[in-house]
Amino acid sequence: MRLTPGGFCVLAISAVVAANGARAVARSINDAPPPDELARLWIEPEPNRDLFFGVGGRRLAPDPAVTYRVIKIKKGGFSDGYTVAGPDRREWSAKLYPEARTEVVASRIVWALGYHQPPAYTLEGWVAEGSRSENPQPVARFREEKPAFHGLKEEGPWSYAENPFVGTRQLKGLIVLNVMLANSDLKAGNNMRYSLSEPVEGAREWFVARDLGQTFGRTGLLDGLRDDIEAFDQSGFIEGVKDGVVDFEYNGLNQALLDGITPADVVWICSRMSKLSDRQWLDAFRAGGYAEPTAQRYIRRLKLKIAQGLALER
Repeated sequence: MRLTPGGFCVLAISAVVAANGARAVARSINDAPPPDELARLWIEPEPNRDLFFGVGGRRLAPDPAVTYRVIKIKKGGFSDGYTVAGPDRREWSAKLYPEARTEVVASRIVWALGYHQPPAYTLEGWVAEGSRSENPQPVARFREEKPAFHGLKEEGPWSYAENPFVGTRQLKGLIVLNVMLANSDLKAGNNMRYSLSEPVEGAREWFVARDLGQTFGRTGLLDGLRDDIEAFDQSGFIEGVKDGVVDFEYNGLNQALLDGITPADVVWICSRMSKLSDRQWLDAFRAGGYAEPTAQRYIRRLKLKIAQGLALER
């Protein structure tokens, strides 16, 4: 794992983070939970999932033609945002630049591979009363507070280091996927457990890697970038393999989570990514509002990373 510019300061921060909950994910694959338990994190997805509208489909998408009323202005976090309500009284978390687009695209890719996601959408040129800026509003990620989706309800955060799936190939695959997306922010506060009123995608409880906005740039503790095609086009993935363990180019939070990940773990997630169609890739980036030339650059870099991961099988 390569240090970011900044030397000893970043090394010290990384050591502190690793000592406070970023333990290595270690467990025998033979001790994996049974399929019905594993379904709380991951299921084998059906082919050709709709990556434009995502899990919520067209039915749950926000209406771009109505005026939204700002209920609350977000405080804290990297990206500005609001809680807003439309005329139909549906309340939404609206996250603004620079994580609005990246969060939706990352969510679509994660869901395409069998990991659960709540409904989320990108809205451009929308109108709001009581906002900080003039209308139309900048692009935003819209996630409904209480969607009409099988009683989906937030139950609290969960940690990559402490959960029922530690050491499974599916959790390791999710961590590798975050590295490929250049997600610097692998912390419990970005994950959410959900309950549902009935089994959906194999389970009534979901463990979700949810706030995925710090992606598609460059990883770093102090200088991580998101939504930056130039940085992402230069981002690496695998530095090598030593003693049967993969060494990644990753400079983000909780680097110890990458300890013990094997070539087989990387091949597992990359083989699934390689099965996504060109239409699915483009739809995922269209869902985030990216123009096709920019989308193609992101996709090209991701496919190079997939090829690098698959090469470990040789």
